[in-house]
Amino acid sequence: MSKAGTLYVVATPIGNLKDITLRALEILKAVDLIVVENKGRALKLLNSYGLRKRLISLASYKEERKIPSLLTLLKEGKNLALTASAGTPCISDPGRAFVRACLKEGIDVRAVPGPSALSASVSIAGLSAERFLFYGFLPKKKGEKAKVLRELSSFPFAIVFFESKQRLLKTLRALEEHFPQREATLLKELTKLHEEVISGKMADLIERLEAGVLQGEYTIIVDGLER
Repeated sequence: MSKAGTLYVVATPIGNLKDITLRALEILKAVDLIVVENKGRALKLLNSYGLRKRLISLASYKEERKIPSLLTLLKEGKNLALTASAGTPCISDPGRAFVRACLKEGIDVRAVPGPSALSASVSIAGLSAERFLFYGFLPKKKGEKAKVLRELSSFPFAIVFFESKQRLLKTLRALEEHFPQREATLLKELTKLHEEVISGKMADLIERLEAGVLQGEYTIIVDGLER
């Protein structure tokens, strides 16, 4: 029986393609195929470095039904890489169920660390980061979002959220309601051309955003009780 292959969980740039690591390029070049969240974004990265690989899409709605065939490939000795659309896989992205299935089957899973919107945001927010909570994306429905924020409102340390431009203002207004005394840091388009970091009271952030054009991807960090 042939030795099972390895799954490499590979971090890729969150914006600037030059942020790819040398090891990530080596792994992406060496594996038999790459499991991706979005083929278009993966091809942009691979083409920029002259890499040609077979790609398999693992969007969240396809993940469970794709896992058996991917496990078969690994058991046949194929080496696979798992990437997100941007950043480190399995952090508010598809892939967790696939990784769990590999571990359950005794397949070797290796980390290839690199860019992460979470660590990049915390590193430049100027807050005390010894302890913080990463929540990711809040629920879309108003009632569910309010319930989560009520539960989080007593948490004494910083809280990190991801949000899309479409829901950003609604989320900031909800945060203002549940964290009225706390300041926040808003980070936009990290490592990209229009990267921006602004801090202040929720009301000030909302006023500033209402006067401008929302674009790209955002990280919101609600400060802890002690910054």
